[in-house]
Amino acid sequence: MCCVLRMEYVYATRNTQHAITMFEFRYLQPYDAEAAADIHIEGQPGTVLTLLGHRFLVELYRAVAGSEWGAGIGVFEDGTLVAQTAMAVSSKKFFTEFKRKYLWRIAIPVAWAIVCRPQIISHIIKGWSYADQTSSPEREGDVIFLGVKKSHLRSGLGPELVNYMFGWADSIGLVSANLMIEKRNRPIRWMIGRLNDLRIAHEFEAYGRQMLFYKVPIHANLQEAKLPHGEPFCPAHNYHLSQSGKMV
Repeated sequence: MCCVLRMEYVYATRNTQHAITMFEFRYLQPYDAEAAADIHIEGQPGTVLTLLGHRFLVELYRAVAGSEWGAGIGVFEDGTLVAQTAMAVSSKKFFTEFKRKYLWRIAIPVAWAIVCRPQIISHIIKGWSYADQTSSPEREGDVIFLGVKKSHLRSGLGPELVNYMFGWADSIGLVSANLMIEKRNRPIRWMIGRLNDLRIAHEFEAYGRQMLFYKVPIHANLQEAKLPHGEPFCPAHNYHLSQSGKMV
């Protein structure tokens, strides 16, 4: 139940950095799900999650915004979503909750997608056990998606969105951001090389493609980390909290 990471890393010039100040980086809300799904479809045409349809993706992004085990950050220009990332604080707990709470909403769209493209059944079955494939332990968050609208590529939004992602992850006590990237996507693999201390944890097949699973330590990438504006619809689980419920 995850997708190939799509990042547009461009080293920003001074003019680009100036332009970034005109964008708002804030937490995604459930009402942003439609626009988030549109960016996902534009960024990943032909992938399994996209083939499951717009309605499926809308429910997925609503779940991200409404779960303590998920969070989304969006980039807005004059109120319009132009880039976004969705993260699972814990893939195992998030997707378990998603199946329990949203299965009845996505059953018909998924069934229709299978009727239209029976060949995706095997990929759906594998994707349903995504958390088992990644084996991310507690305090390691998985990036579900990161994408920028085509009209805003090469604007520096990708790297800046990653800065906000790391700032958020550190604020709730995550120690690693985990990224699943298609092995043959050499440009993206080269681009994430700017991140400090990243490593390939393992390689596996997902959605009919060979994937590399990267782990990036949060504390090694906080130099330009920032926190999103506003408040999340549902606060994410915070590992900084002790068992007594007090900050440590």
